[in-house]
Amino acid sequence: MASTGSLLVKNPATGEIIAELAKTPLDSLPQIFAQAHIAQQAWAKLRPKDRARTLIDIRETILNHVEELLDLLHRENGKPRLEAITADVFPTVDLLTYFANQSPDILRDRDIKLKSPIHLHRKSTINHWPLGTVAVISPWNFPFFLPFGEIAMALVAGNAVVFKPSEFTPLIGLKIQELCEEAGLPKGLIHTVIGDGELGQAMIQNKPAKIFFTGSVVTGKKIMAAASEHLIPVVLELGGKDPMIVMADADLDYASSAALWGSFSNAGQMCASTERLLLHESIADEFLQKFQAKARMLRLDPKNESQSDIGAITVDKQKQIYKDQLAEARAQGLEVIAGGEFSPDGNFLTPTIVTGANIENCEIYNEETFGPMIAATRFKSVQEAIEKANHSRYGLLASVITKNLSLGQRMARQLEAGTVTINEVAFTAGLPETPWGGLKDSGFGRKHSDQGLLEFVNIRHINRPRASIFTMKSLWWYPYTPYQLETFKSCLQLYRRSWFEKLRAFPIFLWNLIQMLKNERRL
Repeated sequence: MASTGSLLVKNPATGEIIAELAKTPLDSLPQIFAQAHIAQQAWAKLRPKDRARTLIDIRETILNHVEELLDLLHRENGKPRLEAITADVFPTVDLLTYFANQSPDILRDRDIKLKSPIHLHRKSTINHWPLGTVAVISPWNFPFFLPFGEIAMALVAGNAVVFKPSEFTPLIGLKIQELCEEAGLPKGLIHTVIGDGELGQAMIQNKPAKIFFTGSVVTGKKIMAAASEHLIPVVLELGGKDPMIVMADADLDYASSAALWGSFSNAGQMCASTERLLLHESIADEFLQKFQAKARMLRLDPKNESQSDIGAITVDKQKQIYKDQLAEARAQGLEVIAGGEFSPDGNFLTPTIVTGANIENCEIYNEETFGPMIAATRFKSVQEAIEKANHSRYGLLASVITKNLSLGQRMARQLEAGTVTINEVAFTAGLPETPWGGLKDSGFGRKHSDQGLLEFVNIRHINRPRASIFTMKSLWWYPYTPYQLETFKSCLQLYRRSWFEKLRAFPIFLWNLIQMLKNERRL
């Protein structure tokens, strides 16, 4: 057990203790937020393009430390080094590149054209300005990419960050701050704090400008409840029970390979993991034969990472979820057609496929597993597939596998998910150009893309005359007169659907307007 005030960090693949870190004292948080506030005030004065250049410096620093990062991700998170580079390091570098290039344009002022005939002399502009100091509370499954993306967006938008990495991957969290400061980021803009859920709650009490949380539904609801006491806005990326629909015309070799990677990469420990398979009844048996055979070919060697396709179970408490769902499935007569066995040390689970007639009533089909397990069911029609896919309290990602792209598009527009992929799985969470987030119990708000970046700014609307000569008392100011009433009544007729009616109304409106202006005595 860790001593009071410290965290023990272990290698999930071996159980080896690799570090002991002091927890951040809760009473130090006010000072941390105060320091971040001071640093943010100076940082926010820089132009967006100057802040954007810093992301390139950070990117270069990451590229100088790739081997070190892969080793750390493997040791602390348990994933194979190939997954560390493809799912953590590479998408981080890509994201930094995208926002370094695009953020100045996304954050620039934008004019809004006012269309009403009584507002044509005025102009509106949308202006973006930083939130201040934001809190980023990140998970353990992608401990480099997920927080780094939010930190990068926060910084380029002009904010400071108080960052709490997962208590299971704090070394990677500290490495993020180290890389940023090595790249020349001003000290005080990022403060990495170390601790568990108690620390996260204390961060909220220090009233960050906004909270960005990725994690479980249960914790997300607690954060939202605590934040509501201070009216702190939140962005929540929570769980998923993501369906993959395989249509009758699908290439089954392709589809089974998609399901294989979508289900078992990162040992299934991702909210975008494919956890439900919906198979057209005409191809279900053949698909499952191919899928089963491929799952059994995946290598799992706890003693030799280079000979293993499946990573370790990062967090011990997940193991009990897997055991409970498997026990219920077997008790309900479901068939485990692949996997379902833990390694002798209990740190790995063989890729597991479960199917059976009663599966839609079981937890393994309905509740998030967050591990290398997938539940398969069948459907007869397109509408049934859509209804079964949508019958979930989650709505993060859905996939459709079909040769008919037009059908895939029509289905995608009916699926209740933040992202729908056609003939792909999971990878879109790593695209910086596209929004990522969910609905229902999968949370709300968006990451990445211009929509994600705008989560990190206040939006200020500025309205002014088009030129100083257009500064005049508005037509609706005091004193109220019959001329005003007639002018606005005739103006309403300009909104008629028929152009004939609009044209007939215009001279009347113009005459009333002239009469009103001639008799104007604005107070």
